[in-house]
Amino acid sequence: MEMRPYRVDPRMVPPVVLAIVFGAILLILEGPTKRGFLLFFLLSPFFYLAAEILARRIVIDSQGVTISKFLRSTCVQWSEITSVDAVKSGSKLFLILNTDQHRPVLITNTIRPFNEVAQRILENIPQDKISSGVRELVSEVPPKFGPLVQAWIICLVLLGVIIGKLMGYGN
Repeated sequence: MEMRPYRVDPRMVPPVVLAIVFGAILLILEGPTKRGFLLFFLLSPFFYLAAEILARRIVIDSQGVTISKFLRSTCVQWSEITSVDAVKSGSKLFLILNTDQHRPVLITNTIRPFNEVAQRILENIPQDKISSGVRELVSEVPPKFGPLVQAWIICLVLLGVIIGKLMGYGN
């Protein structure tokens, strides 16, 4: 089986990178002050989330599924998977790989192309381990624009704060 990595939707990369850059510029503009420290404290979760988004990777090969995130990785062998479920909530779709040894592994439809990821996983799992309705759910993946819109809104807010700072507001 060909090893192929899957990553987060490529449309998410530009706004996430821009948000990191805008946040860093804002920290530089604020400098080493009490407000700068507070700003760093407030932006730290956003920087971590951005690193999570950019580092997220799923590799499917003949051995199993490897899910890599920022500073951690989980590998699930095909033989370890006890069942596969899917849950849909609005535009979110989760493929759930259950095992005896690990916590359940969740794969969301923010990974592109999600249909291909789900199909490759389902091809390697015996039919008796796949819950009813999973194939139907993963064949009709809803479009997911929420995270993309949120990332661009964060960029606009940070850009607005930078412009305000450059214009002398907040001094």
